[in-house]
Amino acid sequence: MLHGLMRVAARAVLPAVALGMLSTAQVSAQTPAVPDYYPADYAKMIEASKSEGDILVYSIMAQYNWAPVLEDFKKLYPWINVSTLDLNSNEVFTRYYAERSSGAKTTDLIVSANVDGWLEFFDKGAVEPYASPEESKLPKWAKPHDGAYAVSTTPFTIVYNKLVLPEDKRPRGIQHLAKLIEENPALFKNAIGGYNVELSPFAQAVSLAYLAKTGEAGQKALDTVWKQTRPEMSTGPMMAKLASGEYKVLYFGSGVVVFPKINDAVNKKVMGWNFIEDGTPFFLRLMAIPKGAPNPNSAKLLLDFILSHTGQAAFGRGGLTPYRPGVKKEEVAFYTYESIREELGEENLSFIDYDPAMVKKIPALVERWKQVTQSK
Repeated sequence: MLHGLMRVAARAVLPAVALGMLSTAQVSAQTPAVPDYYPADYAKMIEASKSEGDILVYSIMAQYNWAPVLEDFKKLYPWINVSTLDLNSNEVFTRYYAERSSGAKTTDLIVSANVDGWLEFFDKGAVEPYASPEESKLPKWAKPHDGAYAVSTTPFTIVYNKLVLPEDKRPRGIQHLAKLIEENPALFKNAIGGYNVELSPFAQAVSLAYLAKTGEAGQKALDTVWKQTRPEMSTGPMMAKLASGEYKVLYFGSGVVVFPKINDAVNKKVMGWNFIEDGTPFFLRLMAIPKGAPNPNSAKLLLDFILSHTGQAAFGRGGLTPYRPGVKKEEVAFYTYESIREELGEENLSFIDYDPAMVKKIPALVERWKQVTQSK
């Protein structure tokens, strides 16, 4: 469980009010009330869920991320049991395809942040085209495809070791880091952790989102930073090496990893961080009910709950960054999308979207990475 989570008084709400403003219609003790903007026949789906089995979710989040969500969901629908598997972004799809092709029982909900994986999933027509009644309460960008919705946003950060970098050498962004490297080459030589752009689809997407905001100036800065980067595949190991002093800087660190680790009392003394001032990329973690889900009614209830104010706040307590308007920073462990936007300004934010045009830019990006890193 995360250290220093916000107080959890919001978890104690009665099941009948767990989704926010409710209809005044009479409901049975066995059927929870829902918001008044839900369709009149929503109760039929709730009743149908009672004859289904347990839900299985393939996701890219740990159990501690899910814990507050499932606790509040269970209050609302006590007959639905939910199990989650923490898989990598591509595995959620390959596992589903294998099970679907063999006729084996598969997942009820998929959560991933793999751009290529989702685009292929969309092309295959594998998404159940469910329209959530919560959709009208969300930003338009939260639904990049019919049936697919954002679970949360993930901001990317720049982190540094305070014990080895004086205040005037602590980077505030990628272009600032490049300037510091040029002015202090010995200080930063081979002392920077970053994702492997050649091997990581995640790194490719984050880099392209940053470049969409910063253009050629951003690319020149990345060239400088890449020359001193020791490539890695995930934020966790980079944070460990940063804390030990092996790295002095980590860039494009995923907020879902950085925020809880840096909130630890010991790590606070060692590490500092910033949002990326010249363009903070945001990833959308998407979810969708796949075709052939064994328990479609229960899966729809879970999807709708995740999109509700209560569900978004619960994921915020689990360490993610909720984006639904109206969810306050005081309700979550770290940040909301709105609080970051207010702090940085919308012009300094850049989304990693699910646009096929972005994928076409990957080969050129990888080629430039290889040329820069092989010439150092």
